Amino acid sequence: MAAVSDPTGSRSRSYPLRGRMSELDIALRAIRAARTGIATVLVVEGEPGIGKTSFAAEVAEQARRLGFAVGQGTATEQDNVAPLASLGTALRAGRAPLVGSADFTGLAPLLDQPLWLAERLCELLARRTDTEPVLVLLDDVQWADPLSVFMLRVVTARLADRPIAWLLAGRPTPGGPADQAATAARRTVPVHRIALPPLTTDAVLELAGDRLGGRPSDHLGRRLRDTGGLPFLAVHIVEGLVETGARADEDLPAGLVEGVRRRVGGLSAPARALLRVGVVLGMRFSLHDVATLSAVPIAELTDPLVEAMDAGLLTDDGNAVAFRHDLLRQALYQDVPPSARRALHDRVVEHFLSSGRTAADAAPHVLATAQVGDLRAVRVLRDAALDIVGSMAVTSVAFIKQAFELVDANDAMRAEVGRDVVTVLVAAHQFDEALTFAAELLRGTVDADIAATVRLTLAPWLWANDRRDDLLLWTEDSPASPALRTRLRAYRSLAGDSSTEDAEDPVARAVQLAAAAENLDRAGVFGGAAETYRAARASAESAGDAVGCPDGVVLALRELLALGHAVDPQRALAELEAVRTMPRSSWYAPQIELLAAQLALGLGQVERATRAAEAAAQRSTELGESSPGHQLWHIRAILALLRGDAATARQLTADHPMRVVTALLAEPGAGDELLDAIHVENPPWRDHLLAMAAQEPRIRDAATRSLADLAQDNPSSAGIAGAAMIARRDLAPAVDTLRTAHRPLLLALALQELGRAELSGGHRDTGVALLDETRDLYAELGADADALRVQRLLHAAGVRRRRWPHVPPKADTGWDALTATERRVAELVADGHTNKSAAEVLTVSPSTVNTHLRAVFTKLGVNSRVQLTRLLITDQRQ
Repeated sequence: MAAVSDPTGSRSRSYPLRGRMSELDIALRAIRAARTGIATVLVVEGEPGIGKTSFAAEVAEQARRLGFAVGQGTATEQDNVAPLASLGTALRAGRAPLVGSADFTGLAPLLDQPLWLAERLCELLARRTDTEPVLVLLDDVQWADPLSVFMLRVVTARLADRPIAWLLAGRPTPGGPADQAATAARRTVPVHRIALPPLTTDAVLELAGDRLGGRPSDHLGRRLRDTGGLPFLAVHIVEGLVETGARADEDLPAGLVEGVRRRVGGLSAPARALLRVGVVLGMRFSLHDVATLSAVPIAELTDPLVEAMDAGLLTDDGNAVAFRHDLLRQALYQDVPPSARRALHDRVVEHFLSSGRTAADAAPHVLATAQVGDLRAVRVLRDAALDIVGSMAVTSVAFIKQAFELVDANDAMRAEVGRDVVTVLVAAHQFDEALTFAAELLRGTVDADIAATVRLTLAPWLWANDRRDDLLLWTEDSPASPALRTRLRAYRSLAGDSSTEDAEDPVARAVQLAAAAENLDRAGVFGGAAETYRAARASAESAGDAVGCPDGVVLALRELLALGHAVDPQRALAELEAVRTMPRSSWYAPQIELLAAQLALGLGQVERATRAAEAAAQRSTELGESSPGHQLWHIRAILALLRGDAATARQLTADHPMRVVTALLAEPGAGDELLDAIHVENPPWRDHLLAMAAQEPRIRDAATRSLADLAQDNPSSAGIAGAAMIARRDLAPAVDTLRTAHRPLLLALALQELGRAELSGGHRDTGVALLDETRDLYAELGADADALRVQRLLHAAGVRRRRWPHVPPKADTGWDALTATERRVAELVADGHTNKSAAEVLTVSPSTVNTHLRAVFTKLGVNSRVQLTRLLITDQRQ
């Protein structure tokens, strides 16, 4: 077996990996599969000292021999305050790092845009896998910083079709970084969990023999048997660092503490002082910091450092000094008297703050010693939370909550810190927790301006998520300062309360303009809505970060949807890319993808719209949010109907009632319901839906009047003008108008109705030609259900074709017989999903997945998940 360096004790030699053959075989089979293009995630877990690092190092060495480019890094407890610190070590390690210096530096501007950062990182790693397979190894993953954990959750799933393996080694931590990454990845890639058990007695003796150059003595052998199979203890017993009495079932074996104490006791006073300061600084630390804190010239630390390294306690990689193992650091830390620890942590805080380090750097040391009533600690934690909330939201939330807990219940500062808690929770998109915390905070005695600020912090999110009732509740009038009261009243108008006079305050003005834009949009005055949203955005930009300011991204998205209706969805779709460059736009990735789907639908690009809708659902999952909710379900159902997948549309509307979809599913004869649903729900592209409703004679007049009003209010929209012509049966002019309108689905409807009219009028050749064009256009757009409907009209007219162009005949069996949803279910099941997990991905119920899966089995002629997986693996069309 290949030799591997041993991080548990020996400093320069390497030794064989002992007692891990079965676990290594599992890992290498997964690695070899990844080399063929089946991405994989390996989670290696075990208690401290069980040998995870040595095992991971051996896997990495074997991967290199198989031709993998390996990025190998280790997370530390200090990573929690530095975005991408953990994963960055793996991406930048070695002479040929997975991500080059320029590309890695280019990631910095995206640290506060997590999904855009994930997209860029996917591009860089995918580019690397174009030339060679890749292994990304992150050791001690339990300490990975939150942004690295987010990247692992998102990037592993997105790179499912790349020759890349991810090895995450760490302590068992339910719900921790490894669990989060594995849960997200298993939707698309195989996940292998390897739990490292204690070594057998024979393996422990072999491990000791490797280091001794021969079999251990009987006395030493008896001591080694007492380790319980823990490699760390065995190695350090051999090296004399652990005293008799070490037990593997203790968090920190007493024998280790005694052994470390004895070893340190033999060092010089300067070496002992270096270790005392270093152990407080953290797992990795700078000699410059030790020199400053010890008031010793850095040159005088060289000999003490060499002593500590020779004692097997420290390492030096040229960039920083580190403890050889966390258990060693814990033993040293435990041996520092509590009062000395506190004093050293306090000095570290003072040093960091006076030397230009950030409050976030000092925060862990504050937490090590802070007690209730320590206002300096509160100030440092507040500053730290607000400094890093953009790029390290999870850590920011932890800091601000801890700051709040440190404020005495009777201290006037408690309300101020509570306000900051709400601010940070909202910035971190932890909205439900923010609402709960704010409600509890405001039950107490709180200054009126602070209370108003808390309410205004919540208001933009409540509006963006259409929670009108809650918005009214949270923006009730209060005896706050005039500017804050004006903003609260403006939000009440946005929630549907009585209108207010125009405000000079830019935040209130932005809110009032947003309310006016919404009213115009609901009334169908799309051009006016777009202009008003634009004005609201300008006012919001002038307000900067003032509390209560509506988010510019939300305003921009609503402006573009209105613009797409008023003028041209193609123009709006082109302008959508600019939204991605706006601050914090990454947090609105689901809404951005939803708008892309809505605009693509307006352009008749069914496949593109479907991809965007699926992306919106995926981005919601990645961000852990439920938005954009109802609008996404609506467009997914409409797209399913267009593709001919009525089962999915029916299930979506059963799970999430949508009156428009229900009416469309009930055709023919649902014109009344459709017309009423359009006016109640105000769905996108209501002009098309109204034109469809107008085909039912008994409601044609009502639909025609609605479209006439829309056309009058939107004179720049050729699409709406064409829809109005369809409704009033000016079909030839409608076709001419819509040929230049970038609304091909509406054009197809006009062609269809004109073709039917020509057939009814006895002009068979003209009617057939028009319906032929209609069918081909529907087929080209991906609207299979409409294409088949027109095809039936042609059949009824006596038209026969040997083969209809553009649309392959629908098979009864085989891959071609599957609907789009059935194909997706088949792929998910082949990837190892249960019905429940597949349902979560598709946002349907498990029973719906079961129904689709039965249809898949029937059409493909299989009767088990194993047979289905084999079939899809060998099917070239997968």
